[in-house]
Amino acid sequence: MSPSVQSNSEVIAAYLDAVMGKDASAVDRFFAPDVEYMVNGTTLPDPAGVLPPLSEDCHTALPWLGLHGGRKAVSDFLAHMHRNLEVTAFGPREVISEGNKAAAFGWFRLHALSTRRTADIAYSIRFELRDGLIVKYHFLENTFDVARAFRTSGEWVLEVDGGRRRIPRRSHRTGDSRGAAQNRTEESYSL
Repeated sequence: MSPSVQSNSEVIAAYLDAVMGKDASAVDRFFAPDVEYMVNGTTLPDPAGVLPPLSEDCHTALPWLGLHGGRKAVSDFLAHMHRNLEVTAFGPREVISEGNKAAAFGWFRLHALSTRRTADIAYSIRFELRDGLIVKYHFLENTFDVARAFRTSGEWVLEVDGGRRRIPRRSHRTGDSRGAAQNRTEESYSL
């Protein structure tokens, strides 16, 4: 009897389950030796213009983001990431596959080890497979909420819709002396 061949959707589902279980053998079992593993973009310009750029600020804040080539680099990335966070839950996910390409969509719960905060993060992953192994893994997530889970102090001031939004929200009971007109254009949000 010949061994069963897994569909691309089954390979991807098994990989995501292995990540949740912190399976140390996942890299060797699921990735080709020359895998292109990208998390949210690349810090180096892509001559072909295919891979999205990752800002220096974003990479400084979350240094495990970026492009990782080959199994060793992916193992190093996962070790770096796991020194900083845990994935404690996955929500429902959908895997769509056609030919050698696939995509997965869902959410996961991140626990930032340094701040002990959690955040539910939406993600999408683009895969390319060859001979049952992942050769391209392009992961995109809600990076704002990831960074927010690790933020320890200070505020972010964003200029949106003609007004400033401060994150985290300033309490209106802190003796803020801004005028009423400014309060109308400067909204505060707690995330």
